[in-house]
Amino acid sequence: MSKFGDTERKIKDLFLQAKNFSYECREYAVLKCGKPVVSKGECKTDIYVLAQDEIGCQKEFKISIKQNDADFLENKISLNRAVEILGNDAQTIIEKSIAKIKKSFEDDYLVYFNPYKRTEALCLKIGWKFEFINKIGGERSGIIDLTEQQKIDIYAGTNLSSDKKNSSVNGQTIVNSGVANYIITVDAEDQNLDYYLAKMQPIENFAKVQKIYFACKALNYRVNKNKWDGDRPLSVYVDWSLDENRKLQGKLNFEKPLSVKGNIIGTNIKKILTTLGIDKNNFNELKTYLHDNVRRI
Repeated sequence: MSKFGDTERKIKDLFLQAKNFSYECREYAVLKCGKPVVSKGECKTDIYVLAQDEIGCQKEFKISIKQNDADFLENKISLNRAVEILGNDAQTIIEKSIAKIKKSFEDDYLVYFNPYKRTEALCLKIGWKFEFINKIGGERSGIIDLTEQQKIDIYAGTNLSSDKKNSSVNGQTIVNSGVANYIITVDAEDQNLDYYLAKMQPIENFAKVQKIYFACKALNYRVNKNKWDGDRPLSVYVDWSLDENRKLQGKLNFEKPLSVKGNIIGTNIKKILTTLGIDKNNFNELKTYLHDNVRRI
């Protein structure tokens, strides 16, 4: 099990063992404690605690556990997942964010005759995947402009699908159990329950002051291996085509991010290369077909 999994399990076990705990000058008895489970994917609540105070009032502590050294909030983002996280304006938000770093895409190479940085030789650019991260991550990375409420929605999971919001805890479906209302930011360390409770705070307070970044990671068609890394939704993609002079053009498309996926673009590249009679054995001949404005190395 990962260090994160160990920490999560440790905190859950501490609630179960203690049976009673003190938080914000109130004493609580633990009525139910477990990890919310969904049929597919994950909700935002890592530990669900139903507790009752000394005057009989019940309170849900739906706790998200976040490690200090975690980089990713979400990777391999699909359009549906982006809508769950950002709401119905997801594409507009992503498009505006990417527009701020548009030049970094325009300056990137689309065809690789030689290896460059982490990209191997004999590659054509399919496009760029999209990820949410906690800090700037590379050239094609930036901050997402979000309202305080949108930040809360991301960390709490307000826009999750109903099956994720209404998760199962110890075999019982509980409405909104998957929507977190507290967060504990920890290192993977072995501490007592009081330590973790002292670090617990309402997720609204935490989320409002966070900066949320995005990163766009390249997806390439590797001619040597005749493959690419999966049918990933693309934040920006390359629209490859042959003009009337059989010159290969690659135009960047920034519209409707995450609507187009890698397989469509990759398959189109393969078809064009077949039309031109280009494969791994004569890849250098592609230079004679490339339009002048296609960046290559």
